[in-house]
Amino acid sequence: MELPIIYISEIKENQITAYGNMAEDFNPIHFDKQAAKNAGFSERVVHGMMTMGISTKLIAPWLTNHWSIKEFESSFLHPLFIGDSLTISGEIYERTCSQVRISFKGVNQEGQVIISGKTLFER
Repeated sequence: MELPIIYISEIKENQITAYGNMAEDFNPIHFDKQAAKNAGFSERVVHGMMTMGISTKLIAPWLTNHWSIKEFESSFLHPLFIGDSLTISGEIYERTCSQVRISFKGVNQEGQVIISGKTLFER
């Protein structure tokens, strides 16, 4: 069963600043274009954990008093850059009375897979 898509039209600089302050992650590749280039990136990189956090919006409806996360795994496959869009899609690929397994992936505006993962919920 397909889940409703989460679409972020643009990752904005103020979001990176807010996330960096909240997470106390001031790695220059997130804030300084030259530092990002020196590290081999074409542009400043969005925090990986911010990308993962956005991805969890897809599974948030399952976080009720009846379900809890037992497993969560994700892989970062390509960097997400400031100014990129992010589309998160997913599906329930297994469901029983006591378990739900969801797979998800996030792609940028070029169709590159940025993040993918799986989650197991149990009652």
